[in-house]
Amino acid sequence: MNLVNKLLSSKYIVWILLSIPALEYIHELFYPTRHYPEMMQYSGELSIQFLVFTLCITPLTLILRYADWGKTVSRWLLKNRRYFGVAGFGYAVIHTVLYVRQTFDLELIWLEAWEWPLGTGWICLLILLPLAMTSNQWSINKMGRAWKRMQRLSYIAIIAGFAHWLLLDFFIDNAMIWIIPLVIAKLVHLGFRVYSKGKIRVPQST
Repeated sequence: MNLVNKLLSSKYIVWILLSIPALEYIHELFYPTRHYPEMMQYSGELSIQFLVFTLCITPLTLILRYADWGKTVSRWLLKNRRYFGVAGFGYAVIHTVLYVRQTFDLELIWLEAWEWPLGTGWICLLILLPLAMTSNQWSINKMGRAWKRMQRLSYIAIIAGFAHWLLLDFFIDNAMIWIIPLVIAKLVHLGFRVYSKGKIRVPQST
């Protein structure tokens, strides 16, 4: 058990685990064997799933902290939250590279970028780029509170990502499955914030 805890506490092990699905997509880039729509679906969904999970971590830890075992899980999730977000960006990049490789026409890519179905995908990627680039301790220390404010752009990114998914009309049911937990997580987070602000401290009698 101690060995498992040590492994999970290592950021390098977390990176390796998050990178495992990428091996298949990287292989596909050089040795295409699977259908293009299938690879686009899986890579895009994986990116959204990591981003949704990242945004759900804070509300999840607010619930888990009430259990003894949950405190340990909460600390681990908060410690590695940035890595899940970066993984979401990484799979978005793979998703984009697969599209560019398949299209292989810069003029067409440029024209399609101005259409809502694909334009929303580019918006999502462009927002995620600075967020991923600043997901390191140096940036956190250097930017201070501005870092947290900038990270709120991730909500705009995920909205653009879901818009990209829905506008393409691919597997809408799957998209709705991941929208629901995100909405619930946000409501839970807001509920905790309202509750904490509404608490009235009763002064102790002397």
